[in-house]
Amino acid sequence: MIDREVAIEKVQRFLTDETKKVLLVKGYDNDAKLNVVLACLNKIYKKGIIRTSSMSEVGSHINRALNKDILPHNVKSTTNYRLGKMVVNINSYSNHTKSNHKGNQSTFTLYHPVQTVLDNPKRYANFLNDLKSNNSSKIILVTTNEWGIVNWELEKQVDEVFFYSVENDNPQIMKNLKRNGAI
Repeated sequence: MIDREVAIEKVQRFLTDETKKVLLVKGYDNDAKLNVVLACLNKIYKKGIIRTSSMSEVGSHINRALNKDILPHNVKSTTNYRLGKMVVNINSYSNHTKSNHKGNQSTFTLYHPVQTVLDNPKRYANFLNDLKSNNSSKIILVTTNEWGIVNWELEKQVDEVFFYSVENDNPQIMKNLKRNGAI
């Protein structure tokens, strides 16, 4: 089984497990993680929320992961966007505004990327409060820059952790990370 198929199976299993609400997806291939998560969400949900720490970069992250120019460069929190069959609202978890939706049982919330809050105690505490007040049926956290994350306390705050290995699908990324001393 290829790495992508394993990842799809893990994410889909989480999405159908009524006993779990929060999934942390780790791994070294940022685009592959986001692509699989969005593809799996698109099979189940019609509406969702993407919470990001970087409104200026989220459009390019998603476009690169999907290998399509779906989102504009300047994503606005007041606009809903179509991603496949889903309509999503994209907003910042770093800047709390009244437009930040908390979701409901028919929505998902995807937090991407989450690493910027992990090593800042005040931002991390605010992030945990944001997670606890989220009403979506499923919450998925996706990291980036995996090799730079020092504090993995977040793993204790979620129902499941999945490490998306790309040893088979993208051996070059693993080779580059090892050669550069990142892992």
